[in-house]
Amino acid sequence: MAAMYRVGIDVGGTFTDLFAYDPESGATLSAKVPTTVDNQAIGVMESLRAADLPPVEASFLSHGTTTGLNALIERKGARTGLITTAGFRDVLEIMRTDRETGYDLTWRKPEPFVRRRLRREVVERVLPDGTVETPLDEDGAREVIAWLRDAGVQSVAVSLLHAYANPVHELRLRELVAEVAPELSVSLSSEVNAELREFERTNTAVVDAYIKPTMVRYIRRLVDELARGGFGGRLLLMQGSGGMATAERALEKPIVTLSSGPAAGAIAAAEIARAAGIGDIVTFDVGGTSTDVSLIRDGRPFVTTAKQIEWGLPARVPMIDVVSVGAGGGSIGWIDQGGALKMGPHSAGSTPGPVCYGRGGTEPTLSDALLLKGVLGPELAAGTLALDVEAAHAAVQERLAEPLGLTVDRVVDGMVEIAQTNMANAVRSVSVWKGIDPRDLALAAFGGGGGMVAGPVARMLGIPTVLVPPLPGNACAMGTLMTDFQEDAAVAFLTAAPDADVAALNEALAGLRDRCAAGLAAQGFSGEDVRLSHAADMRYRGQIHELVIGLDEFPLTQAGLERAVARFGDLYEEIYTIRLAEGTPEIVSLRVTATATTPHYDVPERDDGTPHPEPVAERAVLQDGARSPVPVYARYDLAPGAALVGPVILEEDGSTVWIAAGMRCEVDRHGNLLIHTDVEGEPAGALLAHQEA
Repeated sequence: MAAMYRVGIDVGGTFTDLFAYDPESGATLSAKVPTTVDNQAIGVMESLRAADLPPVEASFLSHGTTTGLNALIERKGARTGLITTAGFRDVLEIMRTDRETGYDLTWRKPEPFVRRRLRREVVERVLPDGTVETPLDEDGAREVIAWLRDAGVQSVAVSLLHAYANPVHELRLRELVAEVAPELSVSLSSEVNAELREFERTNTAVVDAYIKPTMVRYIRRLVDELARGGFGGRLLLMQGSGGMATAERALEKPIVTLSSGPAAGAIAAAEIARAAGIGDIVTFDVGGTSTDVSLIRDGRPFVTTAKQIEWGLPARVPMIDVVSVGAGGGSIGWIDQGGALKMGPHSAGSTPGPVCYGRGGTEPTLSDALLLKGVLGPELAAGTLALDVEAAHAAVQERLAEPLGLTVDRVVDGMVEIAQTNMANAVRSVSVWKGIDPRDLALAAFGGGGGMVAGPVARMLGIPTVLVPPLPGNACAMGTLMTDFQEDAAVAFLTAAPDADVAALNEALAGLRDRCAAGLAAQGFSGEDVRLSHAADMRYRGQIHELVIGLDEFPLTQAGLERAVARFGDLYEEIYTIRLAEGTPEIVSLRVTATATTPHYDVPERDDGTPHPEPVAERAVLQDGARSPVPVYARYDLAPGAALVGPVILEEDGSTVWIAAGMRCEVDRHGNLLIHTDVEGEPAGALLAHQEA
């Protein structure tokens, strides 16, 4: 009988990665292929072929996708209309009164995802307490829906004033759309984000509507491709919150799939670090297009309730707090108007890719610089992609070195250093800017490019240890097999915390519990399979930002409420270094998360390799302005307990790890590389005595 694999696939901006394992035998498979931008389903199928894994042998396929996020970033989503309360058509235009920059006179607000002519009003009014003041004008609503249909709209967002308090009119509008224009998809603000703040709620509903037809088309295409290959298992989609959902459930609210790939990477890094005995880390996922970082404390990722799609355009749904910067292997080097060398944020992506890929790229990238530096070898992806050193050299020479009046080697060093500085700033944004000293953390490096730059980046930040897991180029795909089904629900509940009506709080929480339980029941989970957690968004009265505070019991008691208020004060002081003794804590929203456990991939202990392997090659690496020979080892030749002192290079099919001078690398019992970034007095490039892993 053929093995039946559980498969994880992550589609990134440059590569599509696969990781699969057979629960019975423990066998694993991995593959990395270029992302097929125009139709990501093709890349998914190619990754299965590259792994020599017929779809018929997959019992389970968990998928992280950039389809929705790319549609937003590139503004290639559906033609979307907005239906809102009379008088509130321009909330998307008004936005907030803050600015991205206070001094740039050329700055312009980002354009809303719905043009003004496609924003239509209906007569209705619900009050903040949920009372219907003005009934919905259904005849007028039918006219609005017909007008949007005739204007070529494919998707409709519905966001009515105070619908979070009573969604009756939004629900009726969905029925009217089904009656007048059943071909249109619909997103209701009361279902996507039933919280206060009209602009954020409206924009979140618009984002969901904008990507829904694109996601539906992609998932149906993928389902068809898999079916043709004989796939009879279950297709699941990764959510940005770190949980999974069935494809059918995700398509009801596709906004939950945003940042699903980076979320999967954070989950994988947290699980791998936990197994290695490390609880506090910064994840460091370097791909071809970007570097994604997130903070893990006590083995748990930070979850945010709002993500900025572009500056000032929020998507307010729970997501693992991942910060991305345009610094990856494909980041393009360029010269600004002042004659300074810059790196990114624009990327060569997978098409055409870096110059050295030989696929038509003309702009020098970080990958080209790492190749010329000698860190990156002459081949990628197990020898399937030969890199063109001469083309990379010519591009750097013509595009950067000659205009700057510098040598190619000096420019290469500069390109790498600037990119690493950009990456280090991203790490600071999730550590220093949150009041956390990065020197108290470890850096978990993965992605195809993480191992090449993580050591120098950690040294910049004073981080003492870098962890590079096995198969780092496939960590995000692996992470999709390390998480559970999840449903999230939230509702506005504005009240002063000391005076809160505990009975009313419990009633609202019970409603959220029912919604989450129903969502999981529709996916096949109920009863004892489901775990529920509860939280409240809290702030001091008069402030505009909240902290998410866990509630440790349900039903909530007065004592439980007082404990939550005390935790809010402690967390506020930890983050902002002050405690507002005279401030009034205020509840803004309530949240419930329901999870249902599924089998996880557990990182095994390794017993392969040898304590004293021999180098497989040697490369001249540019260090401190000069080139010197550096030994190259095959990573999995090193047994657990083996240790190396830099400078040294470790290679595997999907990744390269650079251990610079003054660093030491050890292999632990799980095959992780633990790089210590500040080592003195040990012979450079030496293979140390075998140690207990």
